[in-house]
Amino acid sequence: MDNVPESKLANLHKMPGIKTVSGDYMEITRTQYNAIKLVMEGKQGKTRTSQELKHSNAWLDNRIRAIDENKYYITEE
Repeated sequence: MDNVPESKLANLHKMPGIKTVSGDYMEITRTQYNAIKLVMEGKQGKTRTSQELKHSNAWLDNRIRAIDENKYYITEE
């Protein structure tokens, strides 16, 4: 897991199947992260990425914001 403070990381084992940590941190798989980074770098469009990841543009926007704010952690696929 990347970019998760120790205080948050300590509680993860208590929350199986979580999607966010304390509402501030987003769960992102490595594949999703790599695709989102392409959008952030302007190498791929949001619509195409949303379709490839099978999520909406709003879902993608939330993950982009989390990466921008460094409030995410990488999970296994």
